[in-house]
Amino acid sequence: DVSGKGIPASLIMAMARSVLRSQAPHQRSPAEVLSRVNEQLYPDIKEDMFISMAYVILERDSSTLKLCRAGHDAPLHFHAHDRSVTKVKPSGMAVGIDSGGAFNRVTGDFSLTLEPGDCLIFYTDGITEAVDVAGEEFGMERVIAAIQASATEGAAGILTRLTDDLRAFIGNQPLIDDVTLIVIRKK
Repeated sequence: DVSGKGIPASLIMAMARSVLRSQAPHQRSPAEVLSRVNEQLYPDIKEDMFISMAYVILERDSSTLKLCRAGHDAPLHFHAHDRSVTKVKPSGMAVGIDSGGAFNRVTGDFSLTLEPGDCLIFYTDGITEAVDVAGEEFGMERVIAAIQASATEGAAGILTRLTDDLRAFIGNQPLIDDVTLIVIRKK
């Protein structure tokens, strides 16, 4: 999620995508990938801009994944055994704020194990900060309720329910920010 709007933000996002794709195949550590992305983008990002990112590596035959969060909203972990939802909050600094020293100190790898039926939900603040006609935000409570109501239907069920609930909530109001939603479910 790039701060700002318009062409400058679009250009930074395109650069970030390109650098991420060039670095990802060569690293087994999400933190190392994001460190290299930060290192390459820092000189080109204006002082008032930054990029929040989350990067995860999934192993096909493993229940454990590696995650790094660079200033991005904390992913949500739906626990199938008790239907609870927790925030996954490893520390991390947004890309483009620091040339590398502080970024590398606070941004690290985090391991997470998913049990069968568990889901990991990545989202941008365009979802939680979407407002209805009265100016009320959609908020985290509604996000969690939608996840809990639909998780038994799998990743597609969560995506559908959350986007339907968001659309119903905002009505004819325009979205004020980009909305991105990614759901991973352990079979």
